[in-house]
Amino acid sequence: MEIVIPYKPREWSNRLHNNDKRWSVIVAHRRSGKTTATLNHLQRDALLNNNSRYAYISPTYKQSKNVAWDLIKHYAKSIPNTTFNEAELRVDYPNGSRITLYGADNPDSLRGVGLWGVVFDEYSQQPSNIFSEIIRPALADHSGYAIWIGTPKGKNDFWRIYEGIDDQGNKRKDYDNWLRVYLKASESGLISEQELLDASQGMSDEEYEQEFECSFEAAIKGAYYLKQLSNARKEERITTVPYDEL
Repeated sequence: MEIVIPYKPREWSNRLHNNDKRWSVIVAHRRSGKTTATLNHLQRDALLNNNSRYAYISPTYKQSKNVAWDLIKHYAKSIPNTTFNEAELRVDYPNGSRITLYGADNPDSLRGVGLWGVVFDEYSQQPSNIFSEIIRPALADHSGYAIWIGTPKGKNDFWRIYEGIDDQGNKRKDYDNWLRVYLKASESGLISEQELLDASQGMSDEEYEQEFECSFEAAIKGAYYLKQLSNARKEERITTVPYDEL
């Protein structure tokens, strides 16, 4: 039987689907299709690996339901004998595999599970310890993979993961083995120039740079001096200076 999944990968997402790296981080602009791509990535692997378990995690359980639940049902409905558990936001496939949607606002619901793969959506808004303390051990038994996706929101854990910086501020030794995707709206061709122009006129410069140009430097509303510090960094006015230890 031939089963057709109603999903057509975009050019950038083929880099994800065709790579064999264990860790992937995708910084992409709004409406780039990153949630759709990663859900289909999980589904493909769930169908290839019998009795496997996968997780999609967004900042809140409600957000997972609003953003991802209808999407995964849409892409799984053509697979015979697939069932959907609305109460647990869970898709059960005929080969015994499963994808479950979670919220980072209830990390205890993830403890004790064994996972073959996980997607963190909008990781910049999730607790910093959710991967190291909870998910990393859950991936150990099956050498599972993790994919971090989102748009920037300042220089937080999502930025550190993209830059390959560990908790101690050091460059990760294995970072050459990561997949890194950085997708700006001005370069992706996924949103028309007119739509981008309209968006830029209806948003502040900082909002537009953050949401569509994926700038980690863009000032967050309510933050002090971020714009000034960003300009200083671009102009190379931030540097080291000698000091008198006495």
